[in-house]
Amino acid sequence: MDAAAEGITVRGSRLLLRALRPAEIDGQWRAMVNSDPIAIAELPDEAAFKARLRRSGHLEGGWLDLAIDLDGTVIGRIQTFVPGGRHLPPGTFEVGIGLDADVRGKGYGREALELLTGWLFEHAAAQVVEAPTDPGNAPMRAVFGRVGWSRGETLTEYGREWVMYRITRQEWQAR
Repeated sequence: MDAAAEGITVRGSRLLLRALRPAEIDGQWRAMVNSDPIAIAELPDEAAFKARLRRSGHLEGGWLDLAIDLDGTVIGRIQTFVPGGRHLPPGTFEVGIGLDADVRGKGYGREALELLTGWLFEHAAAQVVEAPTDPGNAPMRAVFGRVGWSRGETLTEYGREWVMYRITRQEWQAR
């Protein structure tokens, strides 16, 4: 299969961001169902979620899902998404990430976020990359800081408060 058919891949020093394989989609659904409530706004519709993951590796309408692969094993997923009920200006991408519990705290989230952020600025004409997180999610807030993102406004969505973190193209290039 050629690279275009396989989708977007981004290689880092330890990780590979790549399209999910069909056999990995059910595992990603189970991970979503078992997610810490601090990490997700709401559980998506299963059929829609799995259909979206079947398009993994392709940026379509602001949506991109990629496996976080460590030595051939999926340890999580990173995505861009379009938030429901909130308009994103042109060139703005919203990011979400989830890592398996047993690999957290080892720098994989930081590396995956750096890889995707760089790819969005270099290949997707991003002007701003942003992400919401629960104010109590100290590990994720620390990852944003290590990658050079800044804390932005607080917003309320899905009946919860979220803190937005963001980085602009100029800030990314200057770091």
